[in-house]
Amino acid sequence: MVQEGGDGAPTVRFAFPVHCEYHGGNARLGPHGRHLWIADGRIGHGELRLTRSIPLADVISVEVAPRDGGGVGEQALWAPGIAGSGRLPHAPAVVTDVTVRTRDGQEAAWVVEGHDAQWVRERLTPALAHARIPFYGDLTPPYR
Repeated sequence: MVQEGGDGAPTVRFAFPVHCEYHGGNARLGPHGRHLWIADGRIGHGELRLTRSIPLADVISVEVAPRDGGGVGEQALWAPGIAGSGRLPHAPAVVTDVTVRTRDGQEAAWVVEGHDAQWVRERLTPALAHARIPFYGDLTPPYR
């Protein structure tokens, strides 16, 4: 969800119904958390509001990358007392990794499930552009 904050800056929130979890990587944000927020010049996580955050001024780039979510083709199903086999196929899960790199060399990691990298990037673009933070793939090689 993208909306405008009190200072005119876009506010971003990846929360219910989007499944988004913080998986650590930045000491100031802690080891884990739920959701991804960009609000009031800060980026971080929190259940109902932004509770752990760092200033956007500390962020040098954000990487949005798809991840292979697996998937299973045909499988044989064997269970005691049941003769025969069956199939339990399922499609690959859609998973996107978001990595926020800061000036002190830390990399905070979020995982967004059920939405592809393009969807995530589109929602982050207004807030990151307003803060003049590039996507990692948009940086020239010496700055990566």
